Amino acid sequence: MRGALARLLLRLLLCAVVALAAIGIAALFQVRVPLPIPLALALAAGALWWIADQGAERADPLDAPELDLDADFALPHGQDMRVRRLEDLVHGAQPHRRMTARGLARVLGEIAEERARDPEAPPLSSGLSTLIETAREPDGAAHPVGPIDRRTLHRCLTELAPREERDR
Repeated sequence: MRGALARLLLRLLLCAVVALAAIGIAALFQVRVPLPIPLALALAAGALWWIADQGAERADPLDAPELDLDADFALPHGQDMRVRRLEDLVHGAQPHRRMTARGLARVLGEIAEERARDPEAPPLSSGLSTLIETAREPDGAAHPVGPIDRRTLHRCLTELAPREERDR
């Protein structure tokens, strides 16, 4: 931080010296220039020079990251394809993107199908069952899926999680 401010001060002083030199040269030719205007312009020029030299921060990328299908993904949950599909859907959750509540509910339905293979798994709640059945309907206009907020998604994922993960 001190280095950046030192560079700003150096540029401001350099531009002010150039402005004072220009005022002095103008005085040699009997041209009277008021002091505040060239100094103000010099200070503005020095500040602009410093800003241009600093550069702007890079903007965040607008495109979604590519889905990494490598099974050796660095994070432990990255080895589960369902988690990666959910992450991919949730990343597209911004307006005018590809995520829909129907797509998210269908992924939850796939997780519920895998969970149903476990004979010790308790039955699904009526709300989650209704959500999954509605999402599987082929006519989306006649059977709309309401918005899924964060609390509902958390409740559904907790319900679908294996027992050993819920006890942590």
